[in-house]
Amino acid sequence: MRKATYIPFVAATGFLLLAPPICTPPSVEAQSSGGSSTRPAVTAPVYPTGGARNGVSEAAALEQKKQQLAAKEAALAVKEQELKALAATLEARVKELEAAKAGLDRSLDARKKVQSANYQKLLKVYKGLKPQEAVKLLDGLPENEALELLSEMDQKRAGKLLPLIKKERALKWTRQNLAAR
Repeated sequence: MRKATYIPFVAATGFLLLAPPICTPPSVEAQSSGGSSTRPAVTAPVYPTGGARNGVSEAAALEQKKQQLAAKEAALAVKEQELKALAATLEARVKELEAAKAGLDRSLDARKKVQSANYQKLLKVYKGLKPQEAVKLLDGLPENEALELLSEMDQKRAGKLLPLIKKERALKWTRQNLAAR
């Protein structure tokens, strides 16, 4: 059985090898017909071989790259100078703002000292008043200011004023002092 399948295979292979090709390449056709083919002949591509002309074009290409790099470097140098100028401007602005802030801080400190001095004077005035007079004035002030003045007074003075002020204010002042403990 093996021989029966082997013989047709060998015969088919031999036939394909000996049979003429179905199509011929264009270059063979042009040669066999004497060059009068309707198809153009295929030629191999031509690559430069490194002659003198190629060396000139490489040098020109390198020179062009050098010029491009020089132009880019010049543009970068200009941008770098612009950035340095902007950085200097920003530094100057920061120094101006810091100086202004320092001036405002000094002004605020001076104002706090004046207000503190005025507050201390006002507190002395309230301490020097008779309790009934001080309570009349405290009742005329906004609640938070009155309670703040009352908190700044010593215990003895606050103890004399507490029974005379409005009950709501006395209770609020007591709660604030208990919460601050």
